[in-house]
Amino acid sequence: MKLKIKIIALALSVTALISPKKESRQNISFEPVPVKNLNNAGISTVYGDKKGYVITDLTYQGKSNPFITDLVLSFNYPPEALRRDDIRRYRITYAGYIFAGDKGSLGEGCGKFFKKEHRVEIESSPNLWLGTCGDLGSFTLEFMFKPMSDKSGGEIFSRTGFLSGKKRGIEISLIDGRIHASLHDMFEKPDGTRTGIILKKGARLHVNKWHHFALTFDRISGKLVKFIDNEEEEAIYMSGSGKPFDGVFTPLFGNRGPNGEFSCIDAPASFIGRNYSGMIDEFRISYKKIEDLKNETDVATEKYRRLETIDRIPVNIEGVVTSPVYSFPGTGTKIRSFRWKEVIKKDTFIWMEMRIYDQLFYENDTDQRWYIIKNNQDNIFLKKDGKGEYIRGKYYQWRAHLVASPDGKQSPRLYDVSLEFVEDPPPGIPMFLEAASSGDRFVELTWKKNVEHDIRGYKIYYGVMPGKFDGVLSLAKGKRIDNSTTQGNFIKIRIDNALIDENRALDIRNLLTYPLLKNNVLYYFSVTSYDSYKPDTPDNHESELSKSVSARPFFGSEID
Repeated sequence: MKLKIKIIALALSVTALISPKKESRQNISFEPVPVKNLNNAGISTVYGDKKGYVITDLTYQGKSNPFITDLVLSFNYPPEALRRDDIRRYRITYAGYIFAGDKGSLGEGCGKFFKKEHRVEIESSPNLWLGTCGDLGSFTLEFMFKPMSDKSGGEIFSRTGFLSGKKRGIEISLIDGRIHASLHDMFEKPDGTRTGIILKKGARLHVNKWHHFALTFDRISGKLVKFIDNEEEEAIYMSGSGKPFDGVFTPLFGNRGPNGEFSCIDAPASFIGRNYSGMIDEFRISYKKIEDLKNETDVATEKYRRLETIDRIPVNIEGVVTSPVYSFPGTGTKIRSFRWKEVIKKDTFIWMEMRIYDQLFYENDTDQRWYIIKNNQDNIFLKKDGKGEYIRGKYYQWRAHLVASPDGKQSPRLYDVSLEFVEDPPPGIPMFLEAASSGDRFVELTWKKNVEHDIRGYKIYYGVMPGKFDGVLSLAKGKRIDNSTTQGNFIKIRIDNALIDENRALDIRNLLTYPLLKNNVLYYFSVTSYDSYKPDTPDNHESELSKSVSARPFFGSEID
């Protein structure tokens, strides 16, 4: 996509002798994104003659939006009336429970389970979450429940099959007064093997008291969490290292074939309340982690607290606008501010997220984390990620969420999305390089220190042919060659064979020969400077080579 770029100002001046980094702020105004990047959103005239984005379907019925709820059972009906779930997606093949009113339940009532035949059986329909063969993505499974005695047990929910040769699927059980969330053989590791997990920590639950349970998985970070009454009881990262974003496991009900395709060995029915003694209400499965659901329901919380208030799911419908992956000229680029203009109708809002990395990624990649940002947020580049690194990079993407009013009548309007960035050029070329002296198998070099605020060090390139370098020297006695190496305004460093051997040991791939200094041989030297952005990586910023100087080690006179 084309970007409109305008240079705003130069923040740093250039001195007569040294050229520190020039901080040129530039502004980007984004053209409309491709139609394929719009999900339940369209491009329309939104303000005056301005084109922008609006939600295209406000009815809560659109099935193209992947962010809506998958299944809802409010238990507001007697079992004989339960033929489909509340949003009429899943078929109920059997329903047996006592339709009961109870203080603490929501709506018309709840389901009471205590007999052997009590349960709700749900058909795992293809193309819906419970019938999915492939990647399940982020999800949240939640419900309200009230155990009737401290001996209460059984399955509050289960979706498990055995045709793969192992028990596979989800079970939410009440065992000895505690909730166990078992995900059997449900996660695929990067090497194709499978694993499962049981979350069973937490305090014993109070009987004859309503509790809220949620099991939520974030497909991007790999975080799997069990909540009781909105308190995090147990969490684990389903990833190779047990850390966020690092080789996150894929949640699957199905199998992956030899060519990488997904298939369903079986699609077992799902059960609610089987062999359970207690009450269940407001059962829901959503395609999002719980933090995102809370974010979306902020507007609706006060007026639309209950599911039956509007007879729809209590998640405001979204339109999602996802940009392509854009690129800056270089690595480590700093986003100073991100802004957009909006027309906010009553009870609507817009929230935005972005991501930026030095390595190329693709529009639908899930390994790179998204960060929620505010309108007109400044100095984004000063924030740090989970690894302690500044949020900067070369490749970036943004995503806007347009959230409708809870009554499904109003859409916000988004237009003029833009950002301001600052390139991070390399430091200036080191100046006044000289071969100050030479002696028995050594050469002494000097050059003027760079003055950039983020200067990290220098590299000395040397060889026996002009313009061809056979070694790179960046350390001296275990420390970087930097402005602290010598006092005063000039670097002074003695290059001898001990220093060459020290640096050759760093070249584990043996890419260079690192010739030793010999007397009477002419050697050529140049110096570069580099900054503090990710030193010792390809993303670091290094200057061009300085002018070349030559020097010849020589034993000297034997006559005093």
